[in-house]
Amino acid sequence: AAVGRGGGEGTVAVVDAVSPAWAERFGRALAPLRTTAGPHDRSPAAALPQSARLLDELGLARATPASLMARWASAADSTGDCTAVLGAGPRGPVSVDLTVEGPHLLIEGPAGSGRTELLRSVAASLAAAGRPDRLGLLLVDGAGGQRGGEGLGVCTELPHVTEHLIASDPLRMREFAQALGAELKRRAELLGPLDFAEWHTGREVSDRMIGQRPPSDQRGDIETPGSGSTMRLRTTSGRTAPAQPGAAGSPTPLPRLVVLVDDFDALVAPALGSPGRPAAGSVVRALEAVARDGERLGVHLVAASASPDRTSDTDLAQRTRLRAVLDAPPTAPGPDDPAPGRGRLGYPDGRVVPFQGGRVTGRIPRTATLRPTVLPLEWERMGDPPTRRPVRELGNGPTDLALLASALERAARSVDAVPVAPLTPAHP
Repeated sequence: AAVGRGGGEGTVAVVDAVSPAWAERFGRALAPLRTTAGPHDRSPAAALPQSARLLDELGLARATPASLMARWASAADSTGDCTAVLGAGPRGPVSVDLTVEGPHLLIEGPAGSGRTELLRSVAASLAAAGRPDRLGLLLVDGAGGQRGGEGLGVCTELPHVTEHLIASDPLRMREFAQALGAELKRRAELLGPLDFAEWHTGREVSDRMIGQRPPSDQRGDIETPGSGSTMRLRTTSGRTAPAQPGAAGSPTPLPRLVVLVDDFDALVAPALGSPGRPAAGSVVRALEAVARDGERLGVHLVAASASPDRTSDTDLAQRTRLRAVLDAPPTAPGPDDPAPGRGRLGYPDGRVVPFQGGRVTGRIPRTATLRPTVLPLEWERMGDPPTRRPVRELGNGPTDLALLASALERAARSVDAVPVAPLTPAHP
């Protein structure tokens, strides 16, 4: 057998001392292999599925408290993981890390494109990634229930949810805006010149120093020295020692917050006659403050808009580096058309990755994953990932979101994770 290198010219090697059967086996073993990149790669990725289940993309086909606690324990640091899985991509799950690639995410798509379901999936995947004492979720339905449906209300079952605002009550909307503004101010005063991660790092170092003191010094505290170089201890009678960040029963003192807003454009430009119109401006100003200052304060914003032209001048649209654009639904959907949620995710580095949004409110029978399936496999696609088998919703059980919420509740109790307290308005 002759092997050429260099496109027809170059070194020619002759392989001998092997039988034709061995050479055939060797060639067939190499056939499925593909390079990770290159212009000659004819099969770089598998096609997107028609539909996707979020729990499958999270690796939680059977969501149990043990599997969730394992995910929480693998978080990068004490501030928790803030990774949101959007759905299935050509090479596996498509996700965004709000702490690294964010801090905010903007979802755009017309009516029927699956915006609300994608927001629900983002909320569910964030909850699966972070403990409820280190991550709080605030939900805002910007259309005030005018579009019908449940909106983000179904996500209130998640233990991470601390607020759910329906933009139809002006008084409640103003209270929410005041409470969110007060929380940003409180965090700014607490962090000082530091950002969220730096503050937590300093606190962990301080707590470790306190935890390493000998028993005789348990009632003292280190006082910052003045001009000298000697540290002095000041008594702290009547005070309790600071809690360890990762200890059971001691929640992180400053958790991350993620504000998820559906119909952001309806808040920016409310319709005439909308009951929430008088107070919409106060909520938008609070959300814009999150868009400007949230990165340093550990507060993230994930918003969905049906009319990008209405929100193009907002701080969120101008500052967001992560943007998901969903496709319009077909006028006459057929059996081969994808489910709502098909779109593209743009990363800060310019990459654009197609994805099929993972559904979390569907009802899928437990026996679906146990049924054998036979699918045709073409020889030239043997190296591709396995084809996803479509499943049929029978509507005879709880939703995936309800199953996940129940497992999250039990996992939180097991690790003594006290959920984040609701926001409180500033007092004059």
